[in-house]
Amino acid sequence: MLRPGRRAAAAGAVLLALLGALLVVDHQRLDSATMDEPFHALAGAEYALSGTYWANLEHPPLLKLLAGASAGFAGARPPRLPKPFQYRTAETPQRFLYENAIPPERLLAAVRLPFPLLFAALVLLAATAAGRSAGPLAALGAALLLAFEPTLVAHAGLLHTDVGAALGFLATVLAADAALRRPSFSMWAVTGLLLGLSLAAKFTAVFLVPILLVLALARMLADRRSAGRLSVAPLAGVALAGAVALPVLLGVYAVSMRNMPATEAERSVRLFLSGRLAAPATVERVAGLSRLCPPAGHYVAGLVGIAEQNRRGGGINVLRGELSVDGFPSYFPVAFAVKSSLGFLGALALAAALLVVRRVRAGWGALVVLLPPAYVFLSSVSSSYNIGVRHVLPAVPFLAVGAVVAIVRGLPRGAATAALAALGLLQAAETLAVHPHELSFFNRLAGGSAKGSLWLNDSNLDWGQDLVRLARELERRGASDGATVAYFGGASPLHHLPRARLFDAASTPLTPGLYAVSAYLLAAGPELMALRGDAARAAGYDRLRRTLAERGEPAGRVGYSILLYRIPGGEAAPP
Repeated sequence: MLRPGRRAAAAGAVLLALLGALLVVDHQRLDSATMDEPFHALAGAEYALSGTYWANLEHPPLLKLLAGASAGFAGARPPRLPKPFQYRTAETPQRFLYENAIPPERLLAAVRLPFPLLFAALVLLAATAAGRSAGPLAALGAALLLAFEPTLVAHAGLLHTDVGAALGFLATVLAADAALRRPSFSMWAVTGLLLGLSLAAKFTAVFLVPILLVLALARMLADRRSAGRLSVAPLAGVALAGAVALPVLLGVYAVSMRNMPATEAERSVRLFLSGRLAAPATVERVAGLSRLCPPAGHYVAGLVGIAEQNRRGGGINVLRGELSVDGFPSYFPVAFAVKSSLGFLGALALAAALLVVRRVRAGWGALVVLLPPAYVFLSSVSSSYNIGVRHVLPAVPFLAVGAVVAIVRGLPRGAATAALAALGLLQAAETLAVHPHELSFFNRLAGGSAKGSLWLNDSNLDWGQDLVRLARELERRGASDGATVAYFGGASPLHHLPRARLFDAASTPLTPGLYAVSAYLLAAGPELMALRGDAARAAGYDRLRRTLAERGEPAGRVGYSILLYRIPGGEAAPP
């Protein structure tokens, strides 16, 4: 039976989680399909409804499998895949989304349905962890900091892997912590179950393996100092967790490819790795593994594909006006600094100050909450794929729990209550001020969301989320006919703006009129097309960018991702 204070804190945490989830659902209503969502929707429907795994080997299947099952319950059909399979003749993601058995709006809502629920679970789990460490006040503080954290609120509305990965990281590490504090085979088995599900959700969950090993070694050293003897029980527990995790991981893959013959699974692996330009010897090794165990072959193929992408560069990265294919070592720390709310950063700064002045002593609990974020950020330094702060989202719940616990333990109760309320409400106000455009949030120290393009782009600012809002804005202006739309994202301009002129960088002339242009295309459109070897479109986007810079008259914006310009009469800039 919970005591009254804990009951009140539990009720408050549930209320905060629901309020955060309502914000997510509200911005979902008008969020158009972002760049990756049609592909993930098609892949999820393939796994759940067809039981094959040709699409999207570069991501594990668990979260897409949930999305595909939700789409099936809503009445969606599986994707049309040719036999024998060929990428060239397979149904495209946009056709799957916009030409399905149910309307695209209904299909998109269905595949996104699980993710606000995962977000609410994340808030409640973090509140529970903070409450067990420092009491009811810490539980409420952690719930308040996470329920309105703008990047979490933004990505919890989309079909993607990032919020699920954050939940998996937190759940797995907390279970391992419980098993290390009070050794139990059953708790290590639970840790293994959670580890397997996390590995099946996102490839960055492989970081959990060294994190668990470091925690086990640290516990062994701590026990040796206190008891005078070295016990290998923590390492045995990690081994047990790994033994449980492997069949869980492979089981999720097996369900996703249950109707796929072994020969087709091997061919899928070969097609995917060849497309990623993997070395022939590597392709043969992974294909051999696929023959032995198709689910293992698919998982390893995905890992190898990610490694090849990181080695070669996956796209054009944007940081403070600079562009790079190889990535920036400072990218993720900078992105975290400018994309986190001032309330959240203030909580981290206050907690750090309390540690520095020794109002709080760092112990085992500090290692548990600081090791995962440290590992995530250090691993990101070598990444060449700098497309969004969302890739370090697994660090956020740990930082929130650690900061709240430090504040509650390091300050008198009244001061801690006031500090957490002020910082949490400041963050809530920041998020509400930008709602429903949380995806484009930048804090005031960075200049706010309107200045976000000076810092970052892609999924930090413009992932294609505002096309539906653009259609409404052009309708309001009476400009739906004839406006020129240069769009970056996963939605279909033909569906949402049937009377607009769609900008084809290779052929569309820059005639006078109203232009709606995605911010990412202005930042990196020419460079992205050049990287893809499309010289004609690279030149076309460069011409558009120069013309708007030299002669375009700003005419407003839609959210923070689509900019409106008017090109006055006269000759356009030459090629």
